[in-house]
Amino acid sequence: MKCEHCNNTFKNNSILRHHQKTAKYCLSIQKKKGVSVSSLYNCQYCNRSMSQKIDLDRHYLSCKKKTEYGIRNEYEEKVSILTEKLTEKDEIINELKLHIEKLQDKLENIAIHAVKRSTVTNNVSNKTQINNIIQKMDPVTQKHLIDHAPNLTIEHVQKGASGYAEYALEYPLKDRVVCVDYARRKIKFKDQEGNVITDPEMAKLAPMFFENIKKKSSELVYGLNNQEMDSSMFEQVAKLFNTNADVKNCSEGIKSEFFHDFVKHVCSGSVVE
Repeated sequence: MKCEHCNNTFKNNSILRHHQKTAKYCLSIQKKKGVSVSSLYNCQYCNRSMSQKIDLDRHYLSCKKKTEYGIRNEYEEKVSILTEKLTEKDEIINELKLHIEKLQDKLENIAIHAVKRSTVTNNVSNKTQINNIIQKMDPVTQKHLIDHAPNLTIEHVQKGASGYAEYALEYPLKDRVVCVDYARRKIKFKDQEGNVITDPEMAKLAPMFFENIKKKSSELVYGLNNQEMDSSMFEQVAKLFNTNADVKNCSEGIKSEFFHDFVKHVCSGSVVE
């Protein structure tokens, strides 16, 4: 029996039909001719064609693409579950942080009132000191922030808001910002034209800072993502994904708990005593 498509010869009709349904080179010729091969069973994972359903079922038992698909789905499901659990924990932690911060602010206010008399005397001296610092400061420019982005490490990211503040004070904002009022989280810095900017709550500088490091931050976090992680590593990486989302929100000016925590640490590290 001769195949009408590829001209190969076979002993009988049964072998010929099997050949026309399974031989890749013959199927390729049929496809070019526009011959329908709809009776074939295709693997939904690797697109391999079978002439019978039993062959397709047998193929599924060893299909590498199907196995990879299953592993990937299982991995994504674990990440989703862990992320949900971490979100619940973070909500509790955030509530506790807010409570602690309120208590700390009360203590700071008590301390401020306790030394109010000496503060009046020191105000003139502090203003002179602040003005001297501002005169020596270099501008904070977008280029300067971008140039320092490679100095951000995964260790900074793992520490959360305090880690990003540590990086900021060690690299791009070092000797370029000064906190003039810690209670109000008010800082001063120079823009690219050399103008002195008064920035309460870092409303201008913080989004600019995070906008220019969010790409590097994402690279560090996604660099830890692999399929060989155990459950404890999954939990750690999921937490870092949340931190990376906080960085993105800060770059858009969203004043989250992470944002306020970062501002607090920057002010604490740059305040004039």
